[in-house]
Amino acid sequence: MKKISILLLVITGLFTFNGCEKVETGPVVKDAPGAPAITAPTAGSNLVMVKPDAAKTVNFIWTGADYGVPLGVLYTLQVAKGGTSFATPVDVIGVKALTTTLTYAEFNAKMLALEAKMEQVNSIDMRIKASIPNSAAATIYSSVVNMNVTPYTSKDMIYIVGAYNGWNNATASAMNRSLAGLKHELFLNLTTGNLEFKILPKLGSWDGDIGNDPANNGKLIATGENNMSVSAPGYYRISVDLQTMTWSTLATTWGVIGGFNGWGGDQAMTYDAVNGVWTTTFDITAATEFKFRANAGWSLNFGDTGADGKLDDGGSNIVIGAAGNYTITLNLNPTGNPQAYTYTIKKN
Repeated sequence: MKKISILLLVITGLFTFNGCEKVETGPVVKDAPGAPAITAPTAGSNLVMVKPDAAKTVNFIWTGADYGVPLGVLYTLQVAKGGTSFATPVDVIGVKALTTTLTYAEFNAKMLALEAKMEQVNSIDMRIKASIPNSAAATIYSSVVNMNVTPYTSKDMIYIVGAYNGWNNATASAMNRSLAGLKHELFLNLTTGNLEFKILPKLGSWDGDIGNDPANNGKLIATGENNMSVSAPGYYRISVDLQTMTWSTLATTWGVIGGFNGWGGDQAMTYDAVNGVWTTTFDITAATEFKFRANAGWSLNFGDTGADGKLDDGGSNIVIGAAGNYTITLNLNPTGNPQAYTYTIKKN
């Protein structure tokens, strides 16, 4: 009996010992992780990129996020247009490190994706997104760092040649390449008997010329192509997208609309075929604002963001400072670097 009692005590002790063992748990992620912070580039810094320096590099450095556990954190560098609260961010790169180095060519490509203005200063916001892949841990973001970035136009020039210039490939018109992606456009006055044209990759050469796909109208091909054309005379915007290899045209007439008539209609402009510009002359009774628009609608309109004499698609209203009789000129021939459309205001 004594032996049985001792055995029961031993068994009871074993259960008691096992019941007091500490239960091991895995690492616990913080409920409120510490956010990363960008340390380079610094706020307010300026980055000017040019195509000859495409191989140069820019460094991005940040501190680590603190999740409370040593797990593999993925850091994604994001950029957005300044002041947009990252409504449409572009992911630049994702790494499991606290730094990354990009060539100017690589970073410039991200500026193109962001639809930044080429050859101009852009206010760019940057942040770091931190996350733990395949985890329920919260995604956190660094504070925003703003810098000024000047991208370069990496697209090659293309040209339009046609009946309008006697099919002279040496005087073909350069298309405006200051558009997002691989898009180009050109405004041309096409008259009776001069309605056909083609695209040239190189000025003064027929090598690689591009035209309309006869089996798929609106598509571009370089072999077995037909001439591109419009059905009637007019002043056309010719649009080309070399990424989708498509083209389209839009017949336009132009006018100005603004405070001088309560934004209630268009003051028609007249095309000057000699100088290749649109003009109008009229009286205003007080200081006013206005914009240019095509076909008496808002789908294609130009203003001047920055008041630099260069037109921006959908840009800010243009200001006329005093009453008087004015001649306003619209020039849709792309000039300069970057290419831009321009205008003049002359008080008579």
